[in-house]
Amino acid sequence: MSDYDVIVVGCGPAGLMACGELAKRGVRVLGVDKKPQLDRNIRTVSGYCFLDQPFNHEVIRTEPNGSKTLLHYTENNFTVEYPDHMQGVYHTYMFSDTGKYWQASTTKKPLYHIFDANKCFQARYSWAAKKGAEFLTETLVHNVTQTDQEVTITARTRGKDRTLTCRKLIAADGLSSRIARKTGANAGRQFFAKGPTMEYEMVGVECPYDVGDILFFGKKNFGGMQGALLMLPSPHGPDAFRLETISMLPASNGARLLEYFTQQGPYAHWFKHAEIIDMSGALVELISPMITPYKGNILFVGDSAAFGECLYQSATMAGYMGAVCTQTELEGKKGFEEYTRLWARYFEWVTDSKRMADYLKRTMFTRFFSIREIDFLFDLSRKYPIVMEEAEATPYDYATMLLQSFQAMDEVPQEMKDRMQEIIEADMSSIAMVIGKNQEA
Repeated sequence: MSDYDVIVVGCGPAGLMACGELAKRGVRVLGVDKKPQLDRNIRTVSGYCFLDQPFNHEVIRTEPNGSKTLLHYTENNFTVEYPDHMQGVYHTYMFSDTGKYWQASTTKKPLYHIFDANKCFQARYSWAAKKGAEFLTETLVHNVTQTDQEVTITARTRGKDRTLTCRKLIAADGLSSRIARKTGANAGRQFFAKGPTMEYEMVGVECPYDVGDILFFGKKNFGGMQGALLMLPSPHGPDAFRLETISMLPASNGARLLEYFTQQGPYAHWFKHAEIIDMSGALVELISPMITPYKGNILFVGDSAAFGECLYQSATMAGYMGAVCTQTELEGKKGFEEYTRLWARYFEWVTDSKRMADYLKRTMFTRFFSIREIDFLFDLSRKYPIVMEEAEATPYDYATMLLQSFQAMDEVPQEMKDRMQEIIEADMSSIAMVIGKNQEA
């Protein structure tokens, strides 16, 4: 008899959701993670989610519940609780390295909402533990084998190895999935890029603009270093922000970029009295998604099978779907095949190369235009403010919204409008060439 019905490797948002949902359904489940604490986030997370609008073919409706908020996943028909109120954000910006900027604002519906990742982890871990899920922390899985009947893992906890068995295994161990590498599940996937990201969460930031997310780009902003920085509002207060880097290897570049930006760059005066309250990091890998996200008795859930980050809300959805389908699999039915169909249905970039490209176009905006062209466009956006009642601003739709705002301006030359349309329609094969140039630069 196996030690567990299911072992879940990786206890991020997808893994914790899977553990709790399986335990709720009476499944003997063990969650395994290298972190010492599962109720605290230690990985870079932008902390935004898209509510009351379609994202990955799911619409999350919010319901106030005293001091908490219920998040109803209307397509998958489940609910999770966030232990606080959700704060909407109505402004978004892009700043070039000459100080010019583009802004778009909504008046009726937020572009997105922000949340505290630590509170999410606390809520999901507490819920899963109460439902009966077991957990093994400070543990790294370094080998996986399987037969037709069960999966065996070899794991090291504080220097000691142990062997555990299960009937089914859920790999929820992130973009650079160790389980995927160990089992050969990455065979056939196309590698695009890898880079470090570092994040400072800071309070006391003296930003003179309406609260919103700001993307900074251009070498002058970073002392000649290549990269970008996304500054997002934080739920810790109106003067609190998360500063997240987009940079190239080696990993130290993320920290160097952040330090220059906050201490020496053109906007260093915003941070003169600011204080770092949290730091995190991650190594982000872009690799084509798994079309079939399972191998034998192992199911790859969320980021472990993904092209880019599923983001917290959709990783939670993947964890729920993975749990439901794994229970079906335990009953002798084809649950993993059902998850494969759901994976392709909900996550747009699984079968659509254009949606893979759309996911990246915002952060690659500067690669499509010269500095002079960008400043020209940003000057026009100040002349014609972009204010809407609501806007689609998910990672898939942001760049299209941005480019269409410029296409609507009479002063933009037709040649630039045509180029913008080509960017809007570009698929991953076109974007991959731009990524390749980035890697070589």
